[in-house]
Amino acid sequence: MEKEVKFLKDWAVRYIKNKDIITKKIISLKENDNDFVVTRESEHKYVVVPYLKEIKEIIKEIKKFEHGKTLICFHTKSNFNFLIENWNEFVELGRYFLVYFVNPFSKLDRVLSICPYTHQLISDEESLKLGLNTMAETVEFTTEEEIKKIVNS
Repeated sequence: MEKEVKFLKDWAVRYIKNKDIITKKIISLKENDNDFVVTRESEHKYVVVPYLKEIKEIIKEIKKFEHGKTLICFHTKSNFNFLIENWNEFVELGRYFLVYFVNPFSKLDRVLSICPYTHQLISDEESLKLGLNTMAETVEFTTEEEIKKIVNS
């Protein structure tokens, strides 16, 4: 699991830096073991959890940071289903919380960004799951086995 965390964190850091190439607003970027903090006008914490399994640990880690916070995980069906099953807990993290579902090997888009708080506000209950599933199709799903095979090669 350690290799997957490092791989995903390294990929995410490059992704965030590349998004900043034109605007050059990043003042600093500080990397830790399983997260990194980007400072622009304010600080934004990115927590890397390749496979979502334990909601309490994830929420505890995310709540440590008050403002901008993003959870980064691989775009697997089990991770996506975890989001749906724990939707209300993610919504409660507020409007400054995002989830990035990442598949660096996708032939389509590579990142799906979901803001549970905002999606909850703009969707009715009946269409929320359908809308999220439609968004999920913009990035190919991967599997833990596929990731481990590539990361460990």
